[in-house]
Amino acid sequence: MRTGFALFFSLFFLLYTGIQFYIGFHGWKLLKAFQVPISPILYGILFALLAYSYFLSRLGNHTLPDPIYRTLHLVGAYWMGAMMYLFLFLLIFDVLFLIRKLLSIFIASPFLRIPLSTVGVRILGVGTVGIVLTLLVFGTLEARSPRVTRYTLEIPKRNSTRDFLRAVFISDIHLGTLIANSCLEHLVDQVLSLSPDIVLLGGDVLDEDLGPFVKQNMTKTLARLEAPMGVYAIPGNHEYIGRHLTEFSEYLKEAEVQILIDETVEVADSFILIGRNDRSAGMFNGTKRKDLSALLEGVNRELPWILLDHQPYQYKEVEEAGIDLMLSGHTHRGQIWPNQYITRKVYELDYGYKKKGKSHFIVSSGYGTWGPPLRIGSPPEIVLLEIRFIPNL
Repeated sequence: MRTGFALFFSLFFLLYTGIQFYIGFHGWKLLKAFQVPISPILYGILFALLAYSYFLSRLGNHTLPDPIYRTLHLVGAYWMGAMMYLFLFLLIFDVLFLIRKLLSIFIASPFLRIPLSTVGVRILGVGTVGIVLTLLVFGTLEARSPRVTRYTLEIPKRNSTRDFLRAVFISDIHLGTLIANSCLEHLVDQVLSLSPDIVLLGGDVLDEDLGPFVKQNMTKTLARLEAPMGVYAIPGNHEYIGRHLTEFSEYLKEAEVQILIDETVEVADSFILIGRNDRSAGMFNGTKRKDLSALLEGVNRELPWILLDHQPYQYKEVEEAGIDLMLSGHTHRGQIWPNQYITRKVYELDYGYKKKGKSHFIVSSGYGTWGPPLRIGSPPEIVLLEIRFIPNL
């Protein structure tokens, strides 16, 4: 598994480098059009620093002075968003110019043979940069404007002592350098205003690095997150990527958040809460998560079952197991348009609600961000569940 991950990262890094060369070359052409007095070597160094600033921050997060680390991290994160749109626009322009050139071979039109002037390069370049900057501003504002998404469900009561459950589900907060304690304070205030019976955290509570969480005393803020039936969490892939799950679990316990790692718990004689380990666990620590059938062995079947599983997979298995409700996150719903078209192809359900048989499935777009601190076409959300336990039909 680790070899596979190393191969994937190597291929990703090569692709990333190729995209940087492509954007950097067009950037150099734009500077020449404006006759900016800069040497190719200096431009290459400055562009490389910009292009790889996020990676440099990750490599030096324990050695670089904090102001330098934070600057590199923030600049690099925004560059990842800008890079995606710059690459998209430049590719569209190049394809259009290629089509124009091919047409000029077969069609004797003076218009098709007119080369792009320096003024034209300037207009296209400045226009593209302006659009990308506008998208970055819009994406930043959208990322800081979480909404409450409400679902009303009916689940067979069986022997539950309750008729109604008001639950809040939050996934993918990604607490760290960019999603700081001030964001967590706002989240806690929003959740408490909803007066939930129970709060469920669906993985990737932590981004990767535990340092900012500890330095900003986020444990104290997280401890304010209270509900009569408790606060529960599961791990996501980022808790494993950062390799801090054991330490982070202790901080969660200190904040009175119970983390479930392939565990089940009976909540207030009302329902069974099932917390699965993340499917990426084996890639990072070699431990395989339990099969769902083994996890459910001996669990009270006379109560409703609610499953927390960070990544939205294995729907057929979940349905056949008799799970009443499965809650997931992970996808971010692509986070930045047009990535939504990719997540729709990768996942059976990348966002929203679906019912298969008697099982309900909900996937959240998440609260925080990974990489670019942007959301475009995928607003952050808190999920409010209003569940009615109805008599068996």
